[in-house]
Amino acid sequence: MANRDRAAICADILSVTLKEMKQFGGALKTHIMYKANLSHRQLERYIAELSESGMLLEVQDPLENGHRLYITTDKGIDFLKDYNKLFNYLKNPEIQTLPEIQVPLVKTSSL
Repeated sequence: MANRDRAAICADILSVTLKEMKQFGGALKTHIMYKANLSHRQLERYIAELSESGMLLEVQDPLENGHRLYITTDKGIDFLKDYNKLFNYLKNPEIQTLPEIQVPLVKTSSL
């Protein structure tokens, strides 16, 4: 298995939190760590980064004695949609028709 890039790891974290959010109202840190296949150190760094960028939000779980849960924000959902669109575009050669790009002509003068 190849190493994942930062965008793929962020997408994995946001996907896990989104799925857990729909089922349980949010994701526990340990669930994210195991399901996204990250070490604790990696998870801490990515949670901080995603929280600072407004894609992940930490909330208190009212049912679990105040455990911290993480949820994917609307901005995180937008990132996931864009990431999946790009990923599918790159993985499916049959949809790789790019729109024609108009390049302006540059006149060169001969000396």
